[in-house]
Amino acid sequence: MGRLKVYYGWAKIGNIRKKRAISVIFENEWHGCRCDRGQRILRAAQETVIERYQDEEEEKAAKDCNRIFTEYSLFFDEKPINGSLNKILQMNSEADKNHVSKAMRDKIAEALRKAFMQENRRYSEPDEQQLSLNFE
Repeated sequence: MGRLKVYYGWAKIGNIRKKRAISVIFENEWHGCRCDRGQRILRAAQETVIERYQDEEEEKAAKDCNRIFTEYSLFFDEKPINGSLNKILQMNSEADKNHVSKAMRDKIAEALRKAFMQENRRYSEPDEQQLSLNFE
């Protein structure tokens, strides 16, 4: 059996998904994920921009799952991210810090940023004032 992977990308928007999100998909078992059906499921769920291998701890968690994939999403337009690309990338990196090296986390963030900017060429970070409430 090969090592299990983690796929990072942007969730595909369509009939089922309505919200922009970073999609992080973990393989739970090697065989079903790498077959045609598994790859079709993956392509339907996200635009994969980068992948990595799971560490031992992540692979142990996969053994108890009855699905071939487990997905985690960070929603772009919801609190506390509020449409900030920098914030969503920072939160994603933070979630991986116990399992992924800083160099790889930076590589993941860069791949996600590049893919997002290709699709959203006019994007600019929200103003800091919009992000923080002023209690005056």
